[in-house]
Amino acid sequence: MDEALTFMEMLTSKIKSRELLIRYDTGSGIRVWVSIQGEPHEVELYSMEIKRVYNDIKLMRGKFGARAYDVSLILSKARLNAAIPIDLIIDLLHIKGVNAELDGSKIRVMSDIKLEDLVNLAEEISRIYGELIDAEVSAQAKRIIALYALLMGKDVKDSIRELLSRGLLSRYGDTELLVLSMDYRHALLKLQELVNR
Repeated sequence: MDEALTFMEMLTSKIKSRELLIRYDTGSGIRVWVSIQGEPHEVELYSMEIKRVYNDIKLMRGKFGARAYDVSLILSKARLNAAIPIDLIIDLLHIKGVNAELDGSKIRVMSDIKLEDLVNLAEEISRIYGELIDAEVSAQAKRIIALYALLMGKDVKDSIRELLSRGLLSRYGDTELLVLSMDYRHALLKLQELVNR
């Protein structure tokens, strides 16, 4: 049923037409019927879009352990407090030991992670980014603070204090601006070590 509802939701968000009729039946299994009216070229374009959405839904189900989720669907379902870098979800999954990649407009994962899990991760990252909006923190430092806070279950202030004491963050010159003490990739490796301890 969740798949059917997601399919209908994606269709109505992608196809803006009064001529779109969707109905479903839960009798013997769940079936969704889609009909569209209009000029032949419009109907052809709409039917291609319907097939694309259907294929996206099939990719979410996964085959051989691989699943793919449309980034726009994740972001539309998430209640975001602040804008987030979408590839931060990939970094977070990698540190948790999940094989994931950003492939165009899709997040591909080799695990049983569900759409709701990715929506929750986006919301959590956004919540932390919302707390950091007025802070004097570089963009790369924000990423590491958000990852650390989520992975260690800490609040933003504790995360900043601990990252400063562990040498991952430092103050830029004589300013209050927090920056990474190393490049981002090395900081991710250090974070991985901290999580694995």
